[in-house]
Amino acid sequence: MSKSKFQPVNSHPDFFKLQSKVLKFWKKEKIFEKSIKQRSKDNLYSFYDGPPFVTGTPHYGSLLSSIAKDIIPRYFAMKGKRIRRVWGWDCHGLPIENKVEEKLGLSSRRDIEKVGIKKFIESCYDYVSKSSPEWQWYVDHVGRWVNFENAYKTMDQDYMETVIWVFKQIYDKGLIYKGKRTSLFCTRCSTPISNFEIAMDNSYADMQDPAITISFKVQASRFKHDTFILAWTTTPWTLPANRALVVDPKETYVLVTYYSKRSFSSEVPLSLANGDPRTVKRSDKTKKRYILAKKRLKETFKNKKYKILDTFKGKKLLGLSYEPLYDFFPKKEGDFKVYKYKDMVNMDEGTGIVHSAPGFGEIDTEMGKYYKLSMVDAVDDEGKFTKAVKSWTGIHVKKADPEIIKDLEKKDRLFKKETITHSYPYCYRCKTPLIYKAQSSWFINIKKLKKQLLLTNKNINWVPASANNRFKKGIENAPDWCISRTRYWATPMPIWQCKKCEQRKVVGSIAEIEKLSGQKVKDLHRPFIDKITFKCKKCNGVMHRIKEVLDCWMESGSMPYGERHYPFENKKEFEKGFPADYISEYVAQTRAWFYVMHVVSNALLNTHCFKNVVSTGVIFGSDGRKMSKSYGNYPDPKKTLEKYGGDALRLYLMGSPIMLGENINISEEEIENAYKKTLLILWNSYRYFLTFADFRPGLKKSDRPGLNKRLKNHILDSWIIARLKTLHQKVTKSFDKYLVPPAVNEIADFVTDLSTWYIRRSRDRFNEQDKQAFKTLYYVLVAFSKIAAPVIPFITESIFKNLTSRESVHLEDWPRLQKLTTSEKKLLKQMKLVRQICSEGNRIRKEEGIPLRQPLSSITCFLPKNYLLPITYYLLLNLIKEELNVKKVILKKSKAKKLKVTMDLKLTPSLKKEGRAREIIREIQKQRGKLGCKRDEKVIVYLPSWPKDFENEIKKKALAEKLMKGKFRITTIEQ
Repeated sequence: MSKSKFQPVNSHPDFFKLQSKVLKFWKKEKIFEKSIKQRSKDNLYSFYDGPPFVTGTPHYGSLLSSIAKDIIPRYFAMKGKRIRRVWGWDCHGLPIENKVEEKLGLSSRRDIEKVGIKKFIESCYDYVSKSSPEWQWYVDHVGRWVNFENAYKTMDQDYMETVIWVFKQIYDKGLIYKGKRTSLFCTRCSTPISNFEIAMDNSYADMQDPAITISFKVQASRFKHDTFILAWTTTPWTLPANRALVVDPKETYVLVTYYSKRSFSSEVPLSLANGDPRTVKRSDKTKKRYILAKKRLKETFKNKKYKILDTFKGKKLLGLSYEPLYDFFPKKEGDFKVYKYKDMVNMDEGTGIVHSAPGFGEIDTEMGKYYKLSMVDAVDDEGKFTKAVKSWTGIHVKKADPEIIKDLEKKDRLFKKETITHSYPYCYRCKTPLIYKAQSSWFINIKKLKKQLLLTNKNINWVPASANNRFKKGIENAPDWCISRTRYWATPMPIWQCKKCEQRKVVGSIAEIEKLSGQKVKDLHRPFIDKITFKCKKCNGVMHRIKEVLDCWMESGSMPYGERHYPFENKKEFEKGFPADYISEYVAQTRAWFYVMHVVSNALLNTHCFKNVVSTGVIFGSDGRKMSKSYGNYPDPKKTLEKYGGDALRLYLMGSPIMLGENINISEEEIENAYKKTLLILWNSYRYFLTFADFRPGLKKSDRPGLNKRLKNHILDSWIIARLKTLHQKVTKSFDKYLVPPAVNEIADFVTDLSTWYIRRSRDRFNEQDKQAFKTLYYVLVAFSKIAAPVIPFITESIFKNLTSRESVHLEDWPRLQKLTTSEKKLLKQMKLVRQICSEGNRIRKEEGIPLRQPLSSITCFLPKNYLLPITYYLLLNLIKEELNVKKVILKKSKAKKLKVTMDLKLTPSLKKEGRAREIIREIQKQRGKLGCKRDEKVIVYLPSWPKDFENEIKKKALAEKLMKGKFRITTIEQ
């Protein structure tokens, strides 16, 4: 026998050590780089990587994203595509600033100004340069191929220059404007926060707030008696800025009075139809009357006795004037009246009448603009009342709530005081509760772009389709995008303004800044760029850069251009690969990164930015809560990778519904299942082949059929080849449609079929050294390695290299598709029926407690009419006999809709003897294994007794030279 040309493998594999060996090989031989260079520059496939923040270490969500970004490019690279894959770092914005503030012991924007912007920016540089050194370990060990060493950074001067170029192009198109609009505002960070930032991270928490009902006095000229409008709010601090009340004109409202001890003598309803007050006879001439929605009456007057004096529609209240609660600000015509506006009023809470303070709520501000009401400057950038609000100047608005409530009570305007628990937005970085505040900011005009945004979205393939619905809804409801921030560590807004004549100049490159200023630009960050000034061409005054910086999401939206330093470099290369063929992130990015890239590309280049997007779901902890170290509700990612290897995690995540947008709870049990039920089974199938290869003559080239060659096979060989074709077709079809779980689960199912059916049912052939079985298994393992390589890159690399001696499975071409022949389709259906019959037979044996080693006389299969392909092949019937250990298979037609199986369970003396013989063979095989006998080594067996009719079968299957009388034991021939 010649020596095998295959390397032996361990029966108890350590997949972490295996992948470490593969990783070392990849790096040493530069396999990733070769996979790119070997493909034509004319056959590009572009992929954009959404960069993570440099803060922190990777969690399972990060690993999910990395694997999703690897699996599709690996597939298309094997299909001949040249794919540039470069890592990126998100370095700017509040996440970094907050970390640096914490390090420097700062707590506000004012503190930053005190220590100096220069020192703060230098600290940001220092922090970013030292953060997250562990990322590469995780990226490598989940099997992701990406150019990590040459990663782009959003703080790079080249990247920032592209961002200011993008800004100028959009500005020149008239799509950027400066305006005052209400949005979420962080009083600690002193900057606006985008709605989609809060939605993306679900930055809401249950908070307790005061819920008060206030009485607004109707002007005396309209009523003879004191009448008050009741309104409800959970933000008492906005009351100094109140400018209007809002009702629903279609709803029913009531005029009521209430009393405790005294009763009414008589009442005459007040008619509001013509505004004509009438005399009302009452026993209490000072009794107050209140207006509110009828649907909210019982709740508002709970535990109070009241009487309805009049009922009317809300439209009768429109235009009614009331006295202001406070006179901190000048009154404007139109202020302090009752209005209607869109859907501001609901009947689920409060009084059915809304207090409106333009500047402190998006819809309030919108309504204020519509009716030209005052928008007062009551709160500064630290969330404190301005000097105008004399009673509470310098007090933070939330801390002022109790003081305002006391003041209302003193003025006899507090009708009711309660506490409410509700979901409230907070800053996703510093955790400060946010407020709505009007700010003078710079905006991209989304309103002008919406039609185009929706139109170009039709060119995008969304997986899952539900993500497209979220994306479209986000566009439809999107306000104008606030892109300016009153912060520091970010790309500066490239706007210079003359202090003398207020003329503006927007620049789009470093070269332009240097030409206009005559100064060298060394750093685009503040405060360095702030020192550069221009001469105003209009009045010869001095132009200074405005202090605002750009929202870091503007940088993220500019990623396709910034990472290539477009258009200053790589112009042709960028344009060849735009829009991107593929991107992937989790579902919240439909309102964040996916959205901002779509906005920027439409505003900049009038087109969509990406063609195919996979939007994943969210991973929660094992207890269903958000993953948190403090909860201890998820396994350590590093320990998981060291225990099971990257392939197991890839199988688990890529095969789960999370790749179709559904959420999952992290499950170590499921990761272990992927390890045991797929990887170990595949490894054992591979090792089984090597075991036989070890004592067979070495393979010749003729023994290595390619995937395109047809084999004249045993029926099991024909079936596994047809099954392999099916696998290839389904995986190709799924990956082409960016449907990852179906492809991954097909791979897992095939491994099960290969091991538990093909190899198990072919054991006798392997023992008999059937060359065709050997060639088929080799063929299947090599072809399977190629098909499964994008999913489980480590184990397939190891198997493929050992079996073929070729450089890498990841440098191979994707196998060409082969159509199933008519006979193969028929065979697959018939084999499916065979396995169903065997499954039913095994179930019966289990229920009856009859072991599989005990032969039975027959099985009867009742086949329904819809089984159009009855079993006719002798070999297929033999499979049933062998699998179920029966002597005869009887097929019968049935009118039933389902397959039915019965078995003859009667044991004859002959069947019992045969069962005993099989037990003996099993015991001998076990003992051979304990003694370490070679597979082809003959032994002598001592037995107390054995069925003489089956002596030859025992000797043949147990490789026994002879059977001897005595206590059970075995010895080798040499002994």
